[in-house]
Amino acid sequence: MRRLLAAAATGLAVVLVAACSGSSDGGGPTGRPGYVAIGDSFVSGPGIATTDPDQPGCLRSLSNYPHLVATATSRRLADVSCGGEDTTMLRDGRTLTDGTVVEPQLASIGRDTRLVTVGIGANDGSATAGLYTYCLLPTSADDAQCRTFTTSYMPGVLETTRASVVSVLEEVRERAPRAQIRLVGYLRIAPDEGAASCPDLGLSAARTQLVTRHEQALNATLAAAAQQADVPFVDLWAASEGHDACAGDQAWVNGLDDSTATGDGAFLHPTAAGMRAAAEVVEQRLG
Repeated sequence: MRRLLAAAATGLAVVLVAACSGSSDGGGPTGRPGYVAIGDSFVSGPGIATTDPDQPGCLRSLSNYPHLVATATSRRLADVSCGGEDTTMLRDGRTLTDGTVVEPQLASIGRDTRLVTVGIGANDGSATAGLYTYCLLPTSADDAQCRTFTTSYMPGVLETTRASVVSVLEEVRERAPRAQIRLVGYLRIAPDEGAASCPDLGLSAARTQLVTRHEQALNATLAAAAQQADVPFVDLWAASEGHDACAGDQAWVNGLDDSTATGDGAFLHPTAAGMRAAAEVVEQRLG
């Protein structure tokens, strides 16, 4: 299954990730802004208008939750979030197929950084690619494959993910010992367990339940990592109850319909409303 997941990750790269490194709002590794946001596509906000013109390949929105939090709290921001990042990439960086070098996101954090939000973990072990391939994409998913992926493959991945997220949080604290650090979770895609099949996701009731349980397990893993690292956890999964992709005009995440053309997010990713809601929850957890 690991080879299949690697292939799935490659095949989905054009749609799901656009890797980059950089900053916005006048900040960067040399500017050492007070607020650094690191993470993957649920932080960067692909398809939400307007895309950062300084880093167009990253599909990083200027209306994602880091930008909204920075504006609301009058903080100078370096948003280096990039789609497709996992915990290893935050530390090591990567080189894209076109030769572009992606600098480690953690390198943007310095001793004068005062706030760091971290949104990471879902891509470790090619988990997101596997979830999409085996559970969510109608051209490839079915109930049996989704069950094997979520119940047989993912438990071991999540245990490794927990340790990796703890390591990231500890390095953030080492780099910025006086900073507030918040581990930010993921908005939910699937509705609560027991919900009927969802046309916006095209899932059977059985597969809806499997996806929901996967999201619950990921959320619990991140909460445990935050507790172990003694970092407050911003629980967006709990906060987004009733706002999953099946919630119609109350949804904070897109279903299978891509809303990029209208500036409201990529498929199976946060909408503009989801980013606004995430920003409010983060602001509350900052005190």
